[in-house]
Amino acid sequence: MGSGLYPPDMLAQQANVIASEAKTALLLSILGVFCFGFIFGFIAFRKANSGLQMIETYNVGHEKRGILMTAKVLAIIDIVLWAVGLILRFALR
Repeated sequence: MGSGLYPPDMLAQQANVIASEAKTALLLSILGVFCFGFIFGFIAFRKANSGLQMIETYNVGHEKRGILMTAKVLAIIDIVLWAVGLILRFALR
């Protein structure tokens, strides 16, 4: 696969970047469930969006779309859990 607009070596490089973004986003989103949910969740969400956008732009790395979507959902859960915890912390005082 890949777009005919870009040379093959650039597409291979972008596929490697997408794989790296997917791995990092998933790791950060999993860590965010346990600690620093807002920070790790936000970074994971941005990395997942970046990876998904790169897949659409360069038409490579489609096998990483599931990992990126999982990371994005977990990042949203991280942020929501952090917000709920913050609200409960102040509500129960």
